[in-house]
Amino acid sequence: MWHFSVPYNETNIYEASEKEWFAKVMSKAAKEGLIRGWGMSKRVGKEESKISYITWISFGDLNSRKKAYNSIGKFFNQTSKELYTPKLSEIGREKWGSYVVGNSNLYFDEFLSAPEGVKIKYSVHNLAMSDNPKNFTTQQRVIWLPFFKKLLKSKSTTQKSWGVARRINPRGKKHNWNVMTVDGYESIEDIFQSINSAIPGISKLNLEPISQSFPDGWYEQIIWENIIRVNANGEIIE
Repeated sequence: MWHFSVPYNETNIYEASEKEWFAKVMSKAAKEGLIRGWGMSKRVGKEESKISYITWISFGDLNSRKKAYNSIGKFFNQTSKELYTPKLSEIGREKWGSYVVGNSNLYFDEFLSAPEGVKIKYSVHNLAMSDNPKNFTTQQRVIWLPFFKKLLKSKSTTQKSWGVARRINPRGKKHNWNVMTVDGYESIEDIFQSINSAIPGISKLNLEPISQSFPDGWYEQIIWENIIRVNANGEIIE
């Protein structure tokens, strides 16, 4: 996952280059089986940090990641020649590096996708620091995942997808988080309805093992608007 800081007066240029160039590059890569997906999201609300956008690429494993990085380059040149506005690729190449302020390699121990036909327009990233990241993800999978599946089945939540991940690089405590969960929603209203509503049955759930896995609580919870993505079949979805 790449973190971007884009000046306010250049957001249109940045989004256009991602949509018109990078998305098509990643679409070709997905159709070739090199990646499992790609996406670009914009931070919602006031920016308390320099990060205003993120992009991500999903790989099957570390070997797939290495193979993809060695092969994706050819699609950038191919796609540049196919653009209706070739200047976009030049701008993208020139500006992309200046916008990058960091990146994170994440390992998802679990990801429950939204039901077929549901479009996840907003994602909430819940970031935390854990002394034992593996235990954090284990407790989330053992306790929260089955409970969330029941909520989905009974239609007792506006949340439509969920995932839990460990940050494997960079390591250490510099960035104040090394684990995360990701909540997916169809609308911003659904997020606030979820926040302001009681969760049916949660009082019967023993959340202590989860709480103990990150005793300081969430470091930050960020809402992202998913602007564009590419699925595993190479389809571009806005």
